[in-house]
Amino acid sequence: MKVLVSVVAMLGVMAICLAPYRAEAAGKYDGSAPLLCAATMVTECEAAGRCQRRSAENVNLPSLFRVDAKSMKVRNLEAEKGRESPIQAVAHANGKLVVNGADGERGWIVVINEDTGKMSGVVSGDGEGFVVFGQCALP
Repeated sequence: MKVLVSVVAMLGVMAICLAPYRAEAAGKYDGSAPLLCAATMVTECEAAGRCQRRSAENVNLPSLFRVDAKSMKVRNLEAEKGRESPIQAVAHANGKLVVNGADGERGWIVVINEDTGKMSGVVSGDGEGFVVFGQCALP
């Protein structure tokens, strides 16, 4: 009887150890819920190679925005009518949530660390580019 209990206990431990990770094991910033993001630093670069630090507002980028991967939208939280930009693709790579899209004459990509919420992004247009760093949080 003791041998049977030991075998059952051992099989139970093995089943727990070999079970696949549940969805809850993913990082909390994985896009399963909308994220509020703040751009804390923006660097603007011109085609000629000159770069300078700017504020998001000075280069017509939102400093506060909502990333909703499920509804495939990024929403500017500072615009009067909440201007939205469609997300064209969502991916997960090495613990990062990667979303990208286009708005007007600019294309963009945002990468969010699924564990910490740290955010970086790039916005580019004709003869201009912007590198954005910031932080995302759950509402």
